[in-house]
Amino acid sequence: MKNKSDNAAFRNNYASEIYQLGVDKAKLDLFNIIPKKYVQLHHEGYIHIHDAEAYGKVNNCSTPDLISFFETIELDSKTEQGKILEIINKIKYLITNIALSQSGGIGFANFDGDIHSLFQKHHISLISENVDFFKDCICEFLTWINTTRTRFCGEPYYLSFNIGLSCSGWGKITAKTILDTFMNMPIDYTRPNIIFKVNKDINSSKNSPNYDIFQLALSCTAKRMIPTYLLTDSNSNNTCMPQKLGIMGCRTRVYNNVNGSETSIGRGNVANVSINLPRLAIESNCIEDFFSLLDSMMENVSKLLIERANQMKLNGEQYVQYILKNKIWTSVNTIDDMLKQGTLSIGFIGLSETVEVLTGTAYHMNSESYQIALDIIKYMRNFTDKLRDKYFTNFSLLATPGEMISGRFCKIDKKYAKNPIQDKGFYTNSFHLPVDSQISIFEKINYEAPFHNLCNGGCITYVEFKSAPLTNILALEDAINHATLKGISYLGFNYPLDICNDCKTSGTFDNCPQCNSSSVKRIRRVSGYLEDLNYFTDGKKAEESFRKPNVM
Repeated sequence: MKNKSDNAAFRNNYASEIYQLGVDKAKLDLFNIIPKKYVQLHHEGYIHIHDAEAYGKVNNCSTPDLISFFETIELDSKTEQGKILEIINKIKYLITNIALSQSGGIGFANFDGDIHSLFQKHHISLISENVDFFKDCICEFLTWINTTRTRFCGEPYYLSFNIGLSCSGWGKITAKTILDTFMNMPIDYTRPNIIFKVNKDINSSKNSPNYDIFQLALSCTAKRMIPTYLLTDSNSNNTCMPQKLGIMGCRTRVYNNVNGSETSIGRGNVANVSINLPRLAIESNCIEDFFSLLDSMMENVSKLLIERANQMKLNGEQYVQYILKNKIWTSVNTIDDMLKQGTLSIGFIGLSETVEVLTGTAYHMNSESYQIALDIIKYMRNFTDKLRDKYFTNFSLLATPGEMISGRFCKIDKKYAKNPIQDKGFYTNSFHLPVDSQISIFEKINYEAPFHNLCNGGCITYVEFKSAPLTNILALEDAINHATLKGISYLGFNYPLDICNDCKTSGTFDNCPQCNSSSVKRIRRVSGYLEDLNYFTDGKKAEESFRKPNVM
């Protein structure tokens, strides 16, 4: 039986227990099918096969082509407000059915712009009565997202809404309504992951048409930690068309395409496997040994991903029929098309500990250690690029969100290869600096920025505040501008968010400052999504206890 802390969002109930029994059985069956050497690497903690229960059946995540989906749908409603309600309900239906057809998250690349296009197509007038009704619908929609626990019988849907680039009437209203509504909902409503796409020509310059929406987004972040920010002008993204770029889940980025148009829309990630970098470092006698072990592990992981894709080609078409028949992935009619358009991601965790083992110091402590850190990730990116060219498959490098594996890898490694880095009980997320480094916000951005250009499968940099910067959105704006200049692709802001269960006061506190209650819900960012600290994995709980703020 799966412990609730094994997944940050999992909720115990009868249906979820039955579901989990099925997952456990599926994994046992699959581990008898997957080549044994890969199963051994997984069990011994060298790698992690994500969503193993979905092996050979379904893809990981999707950025639905919302416009193509609605091309095949006729609305039944005759009134304009009826059409608004029907469109929102059909998007709910879409979310539910995609969640039944894959293992991971769903991201809408231009939710505001798509709503404008749909309303325009169906002749929904931009009048005050319709706007008021639409606002009510969005409020109900966000409530549904936060209170529904039907994904896998116990979890909320992992949804991302990318907004901020639509300058048209209904698009601007959609972005403002989502931000306004979310900002004023109960503090423990933490879904969806709203991603504001920052662009100097559209919203981040004072004279740009959506600057007011950008300022609203900053105010929302200062109160709720959401939205996060996709920086379309940074050198990691400035060759991408901003309207075609979007983030899925907490960081997954699908854009480059060796088999067609470069876009996030109507595509997704097929599968990912993460490598335990600290383990390789612990088992190395020198840096040369480490790169030799890394080379071998990358080769194994790439073959495993290809084997998984081949299994999906043989067995998966029956499971992804909804995605294929409803044009969720653009111009994809068969499972073979899907595998060509999707990505296979090689991920990693624990770069900070890896460099500490190899050099004796954290990578931000001296230039030699920092160069080794860069060399490791450059090597991994070059390897995935070679795989892309060799197999004509969209291999990418993912800076893995370490929700489960930050603790799992560390715990397993203690059995095989003990080292002082394991004492704290977790490995640091992807390429991030140690969470207790306490360096300044700008310094953290400077150190992590070069890795963003290398991790084309997705990554994020977080900066940590001591408390909610409610009256200091200028600090957020300064950090975003600096991050854009330095090349950060995707940026988030963290701070402790505590809620009194008795009187609902929110802030940062041990006991409630209003009623002195010790019954406090603690909302933290687990690896991208916000979640109740009680539902963090053991490794993430350990990490949270080490976190120290970055200073301005």
